[in-house]
Amino acid sequence: NIREVSKTNGLVHIQKELLFHLNVRSSDFYNLHDGKNIIANSLSNKKILLVLDDVSELSQLENLAGKQEWFGSGSRVIITTRDKHLLKTHGVHLTCKAKGLAQNEALKLFCLKAFKQDQPKEEYLNLCKEVVEYARGLPLALEVLGSHLYGRTVEVWHSALEQIRSFPHSK
Repeated sequence: NIREVSKTNGLVHIQKELLFHLNVRSSDFYNLHDGKNIIANSLSNKKILLVLDDVSELSQLENLAGKQEWFGSGSRVIITTRDKHLLKTHGVHLTCKAKGLAQNEALKLFCLKAFKQDQPKEEYLNLCKEVVEYARGLPLALEVLGSHLYGRTVEVWHSALEQIRSFPHSK
């Protein structure tokens, strides 16, 4: 989770973590410039799969996966982001838009979080369908909303649905 971890621990920490997970021992550095050089020099001959989840700033891409030449032949870098423009700016060649879950899968996931079972309680069925429709099959939205509504009354669900339609949940 690049966005969150970089906010709390900084990009140097993520650079060190990346190198640690790839068994690169030269992680004794304290600034982004040195981290970039070590990543580029240490991984240029290695075939790796790197997943950078929830990238929110161009500097994160520049300091963790600056250039294609940083990684050996056959390497793949998968980047998830809410900002497609970041990918264009960084020169990413191939992009894919993630699809939401199908209606029945989305309902099951939501119910697992909202009821700790894969079926809705009878009196909540229509409310569950409304939430699933609102979340458009996005797994994170379904999990956050399901956890938020877990153990709450029907009245609270109605109120929460009105609220998220007016002011979407921050997560």
